Amino acid sequence: MKKSEREEEARAALKRLYQQSEKILGAQPIEKPEDDRIEILGKRIARILSVILLAGLLVYLWRTYLNG
Repeated sequence: MKKSEREEEARAALKRLYQQSEKILGAQPIEKPEDDRIEILGKRIARILSVILLAGLLVYLWRTYLNG
């Protein structure tokens, strides 16, 4: 195999790797998704619940381990 053939093969392999890694690493879609009211509401509910759960966990840990 000649050096130029090896270089072309290596460049093609790198190009394929780049194209595949972009899909694996989660490239952002080009088109912007429309605003979905249900999705926005779901995100708000999830954020509120996570704050409530975090506060509950902190209170539980405080009472269990620090407030003998």
